[in-house]
Amino acid sequence: MRFRASDVLAVGVLLIAAAVLFRGHLLRATGSVAPLCARAEPNVILCEDFESGAAPGWEVGSNRGHWPSSQFVLCTNDSFGFHDRCAAWSNALAFDTAWGFYGHDGRRAFPAQSEFYVRWYQYVSDPYVWGTLEDKSVMLHDAAQTLTVYVGTSRNQLPQDRDSGPGRPFVANYQDLDWRDSGGQSTKVNRFQNQGHNLTLQPGRWYLFEWYLKLNTPGASDGVTKLWIDDASRPIATQTLRMHHADMRWLRTGDAGKHLDVLRLLVYHQRCDGVPNTCPPNGPPVLNQSQRWDRIVVSTAPIGPVADSPAPADRSASR
Repeated sequence: MRFRASDVLAVGVLLIAAAVLFRGHLLRATGSVAPLCARAEPNVILCEDFESGAAPGWEVGSNRGHWPSSQFVLCTNDSFGFHDRCAAWSNALAFDTAWGFYGHDGRRAFPAQSEFYVRWYQYVSDPYVWGTLEDKSVMLHDAAQTLTVYVGTSRNQLPQDRDSGPGRPFVANYQDLDWRDSGGQSTKVNRFQNQGHNLTLQPGRWYLFEWYLKLNTPGASDGVTKLWIDDASRPIATQTLRMHHADMRWLRTGDAGKHLDVLRLLVYHQRCDGVPNTCPPNGPPVLNQSQRWDRIVVSTAPIGPVADSPAPADRSASR
């Protein structure tokens, strides 16, 4: 299943309108301690556990103002987060009058880096019905939002892309359109798991994500992305590499001097305009399903799970 470059561009317009060498498959976990955000760490450039019950430093909105920004962080029953009180969440997903649904849209700037890691814990509500095309999740932009890259929790390009499918996380890079290279097809925008042990997310569980990005020489396909994902319902001794691509074009030739320095939390659930068409009035205007984020860290060094996921101290053997 191929998608025209114009389709990708249209999604990008909607989003704007809305507002280390590795060997082997396993990454030895470091077991970063739980109060990481409360102490100085030289490699950490952003740390957010939402335990204040609010979101200072975040720019928070929602789909056409459907949800108040004060609801972006919840501490329900003091156990809404991953082994802690609070977490940010998408809220229920409201129709955007086009072809998708989303709730809260939270953004936070961080100091720009050319090579960095992003770690977070993510929860998918139960029940959760995946979008017929995809569900966005953790996004990165430049300050002007001319660059868009993200980890999505699901993208379905079956049967053509066997590593895709409902609940299969992936990485998207809107700069890698390859219009001329591929006759107008966006073949390099979406990158799927490629390590031979694909993970499908299950509703009702927390997962540990760690995403590595190394920016490319502008215009050249020499950037890198890696993505580790593990079920966090049990201790994580080694993080599992699900994806590794070393031909990423994060920056086009005209993007020289730009950086990814805005973290964005947004579940964009799409598309409802297929066959059958489930967009309102054919379906409900609000989907009673959501995703949560917690224990977010951006760092120039590998991060690993929190301390309550016991792990050996040495990860060098897996690097």
